[in-house]
Parts: sequence; C-alpha cells; structure tokens
Amino acid sequence: MTPEVREKLDRLDDLFPPERLSRSKERWTRLWHGDPPLDRRPFVYAPYKLNYYDAGFSAEERLHANLDEFLARGIAQDDFIPAFFPGCHQGTMPNLFGAVPVQVDADFTCARLIETPDDIDRLPPPSFSPGTVAHEWLTMQRYALEETEGRLPIHVMDMQGPADVCGQLWGYENLLAAAYTDPVAYHVLLQKVTEAFIGFWDAQRTLAGELFVGTHLFGWDWVPADAGASISADSLVMVSAPFYQEFYQPYLQQIGEHFGGMAVHSCGNFSATAPALCATPSLKAVNAGQMSVAELVAAGVDGRTIIIAWSDVSVIGESFSHAAAHGLRLDLTVSGLWPCDEHGVKPRQDWTREDVAHVQRTDATVQDAAATCSR
Repeated sequence: MTPEVREKLDRLDDLFPPERLSRSKERWTRLWHGDPPLDRRPFVYAPYKLNYYDAGFSAEERLHANLDEFLARGIAQDDFIPAFFPGCHQGTMPNLFGAVPVQVDADFTCARLIETPDDIDRLPPPSFSPGTVAHEWLTMQRYALEETEGRLPIHVMDMQGPADVCGQLWGYENLLAAAYTDPVAYHVLLQKVTEAFIGFWDAQRTLAGELFVGTHLFGWDWVPADAGASISADSLVMVSAPFYQEFYQPYLQQIGEHFGGMAVHSCGNFSATAPALCATPSLKAVNAGQMSVAELVAAGVDGRTIIIAWSDVSVIGESFSHAAAHGLRLDLTVSGLWPCDEHGVKPRQDWTREDVAHVQRTDATVQDAAATCSR
C-alpha cells in the first residue's frame, strides 16, 4: 500500500466510521428483505464527479478516482458505502468468445463474431485468460484488493446480460429473427452466453470473497450478500411480453436461480414488458435508466419488487410520499445535491462556505423526508 492510498483510506475511516456504515447497511438490508425501515428510508446521492461506467484507464488511476470521489462526498449523510467500482466495457462478454473489442469515441463495443448459425457451434469456450478484457477487469479488481489491503469492498463490473451480449455477437436483427426462424441456434447461443455470464460473475465473487458487492445497479449502491445478481437487458424495449417470456425469461431465471435472486436493468421505456418481467421468479428488483418511479408504478411495478431509480432533490418529498402511499420499496438515488457553476459540478476545493451550507441544508431536508415517510 502506498502512503497516498493509506492516507486517503484513513480519512475515509473518519468520514465513514463503523457505526455509520452499520446503520446504512441495516437500512439497505431491511429494504431488500422487505422489513420495516430502521429509522428512515435508505437513499444515496448521485455521484459527485466519478464517471462510474467508463473504461480505458489504469488500475491505479481508477483506484484514486474512486477514493477521491468517496472523500468528496463524505460531507453528506446519505447511505453511501465506499466500495471500489471498476467500470463498464460493453465488449467484455463478447470478448470471452474471441470477439475483437472496438472503441467508438469513449464507448466500447465489439466486432460481430457470428455471421451464420453454424458459427455458433464454432464458438470457443469462454476464456478469462491473459489478453482478454475480462482478465483486465479481474487484474484491476485484484490490484484494488491488494493495494487497499482489504479495507475497501469491491463491486462486480457492469457485465451486460445474455440477450444483449448475443445481440452484439450476432447483430440484434439476426438474433431476434432467429428466435422464430432458427430457434435451436438462438437457444444454443443464449445458453452459451448465460453460462459465460455465470462463470465470469463467479470469478469476480471468488476473487473478492467477503468484500464482494454484487451489483452494478447502480455502481454507487450497496446490496446485501443475498441480493443475487444484477443484469442489464437494454433490449427489453425491443420485445413484447410474450417474446420476453419465451425467449428472455428462461436465461434470466437461470441466472436468478444460480445466485439466489436478481435485479434487472433496462434503458428506455419498457412498460410493455414490465408486468412479465416482474412476474419472473427470482426477480427482486427493477432498475430503469429513463423511466420515473411513477411510470414504473403505472406499468405495474408494485411493492413486491424493489424499484432502483432516481429522484431530483427538488421533488424528494413527493417521491418518498408517493412511495409511502403505494407501499413501494425504493432504492433511491437523489440528484441535485452538489454545487455547480457554468462549467458543471464545482471541484470540492472551490466550494464556498455557502456551498457547504447549501449541501448541509439540502442533505438535512432529504433526511427529514426519508424519515417522515417511513413512519
């Protein structure tokens, strides 16, 4: 451990003492287990500066970016629990099968690997060996564990889910059509990728051991060990409920059964598939990239399923009141706390006394709303 990392970890211990972390973990655990709130509903503020879902940096750079983020946001008294989040690379899972990663600006994808159904049978077994993107992630997670000497939990990376990985490997147009024109090939490919997902998740869980945090929804969230797996399924917006039930659900369910539950994310408006998704055995939580809490409720998500969503601080009272009125279980990220100027979020060293006072007043207001709506 370098002196700089040690100094930052020591400062984090002061900002997030054991009693604070214990209370926050109890609040989150009660939410995930369906128990009454401890003293208030849990919540977490949106990231201060860190771009959680980026890639293309060294392990050392990423560790310090995480630590600096945690130190800056220690002023707030939310339920954030410092834990290293490695990032996201959309080509990770396809690369397990040999697909070549492709970078487009700051985003990553992969070259298409499958042109005909016969190519599916020729796919090699998934590999985490040196030279793969997956190996790079495992190396980064191992570095964070060793450099912090076990003082910082480690998140799973954003792995995407089986259907969307297959969409990258074959092209979504070919994949979705194959469900009808060549269902054998479709199911063989989905099964291969589902098993690879389970294998890579287990590799990360084994590496981190008791320090493993099994969610990327969101990368700044915390979940208890029995929460299950988190899965991205952005293509839910492309399919109907019957299609989901026949061609998506079996593979999500396989993951959920292996890990004792699951949380599923999709971007866009997936109202059409939300009822079928919520009826999936093993589903514990739904995360929407663009849908509001009200839209999710209107689509049929209720208190049996945790809603992982956003609320701006300006409407936080309404958000918690809505949750109380409808018996919702909210894993809520609150945006709008951090001081901004014309360039965006202000660096912590540039905050004025009024900036600090504004953060503290706003934080107190959110805490009061979380407590009032838990009674």
